Amino acid sequence: MTEKRICRWAALSLSTIASTFFQDLLGRQSSQFDHQLVAISTRGTKERAQNWFAENKIPNSENVAIYNSWETMLEQGDFDIVYISTPHPLHYEEIIKAVSCKRNVLVEKPATMNAAQFRHCSKLAAENQVVLMEAMWTRYLPATQYLKDHLLPRIGTVRRVFSDFSFPIVSPDLPNDSRFLDKAAGAGSLLDQGVYALTWVDIALNGTSDTKVVHANSQSVPGRPSEVDDINTIVLATTAATAIVSTSMTLPGSSKPAFYVRLGAKKAAPAVRIEATEASVAIPFPCIRPEELHVQWYGDKLLNEDGTEKDEIIKKPAEGWGIWYQADVIAKAVFEKRVDTIGLSESLRILEWMDNARQMAGIKYGTKLDEMKEV
Repeated sequence: MTEKRICRWAALSLSTIASTFFQDLLGRQSSQFDHQLVAISTRGTKERAQNWFAENKIPNSENVAIYNSWETMLEQGDFDIVYISTPHPLHYEEIIKAVSCKRNVLVEKPATMNAAQFRHCSKLAAENQVVLMEAMWTRYLPATQYLKDHLLPRIGTVRRVFSDFSFPIVSPDLPNDSRFLDKAAGAGSLLDQGVYALTWVDIALNGTSDTKVVHANSQSVPGRPSEVDDINTIVLATTAATAIVSTSMTLPGSSKPAFYVRLGAKKAAPAVRIEATEASVAIPFPCIRPEELHVQWYGDKLLNEDGTEKDEIIKKPAEGWGIWYQADVIAKAVFEKRVDTIGLSESLRILEWMDNARQMAGIKYGTKLDEMKEV
């Protein structure tokens, strides 16, 4: 048996999603690499870091370097890839620092507040000969890969897409200073959830370059002072297809269960529906982690004998939570010494759609969060 190559990770922030990522990744037998956490940065105490190691069952935690400054970790640490999982308004500065220190970067989505910022980050990554990747993990799941490779080529021309990512993030007892209600932290369902819903449009339309946002409107979270966007509707169109995208952080469903229970709860309607000339594909909630593809074939040569549609359920389960698949993608690029922003065109398309939707719907964050910084 060939020994796996070790991929050494640094964590910039001990966030909730960082906990999910490293619990899912470390020790994963199916991975192509032996992923190891070797460095973290935290503004907290060493005791907090050690508690985080224990809570997340980090292997060999006694060997993990602890930095009180993320800048120092980027400058001095010994690792292959840094994982950035801070709130997205911080990403731009952190990516710039990381690539300037010649670090390979996996950054949570949205990668930056707008397309111009990410375009600049990609340029700097190329200049410093490192790999940059937005952590849109949904693209790398088995069900998504099967849809792209085997179903989309067979269902004909896509004419219409419905994509919704809505569930009750905001519960009545969520404090007003929560990250999810803090505009200074980039809160809002368009950026937090729309990035997923729009990704499905991009997948369904296979990166069609003429896709434009033609309509967007937004309603704020009711009863809260911060005017954070809640219910959003975005319409996109190409010369041949239309896509309707919706998001909400207050409905549908109960806000009583724990966060990940709410995120995985079954919904009455599919989250994504792709309608083409030969068949339609429905993806149950949550669309961030698909494990089933519900196909209805209705092309003339694909019908039942009585002329009715033929239904098929294709099951493609994810191993673990599934957030680990993307780690193999960037690790492979790093060890092949590629100079690349993985998925650049896809990330930029979706950031540009969100830029346009924000402008049409009047969603504003202020110039400080959207500004460009030269290096």
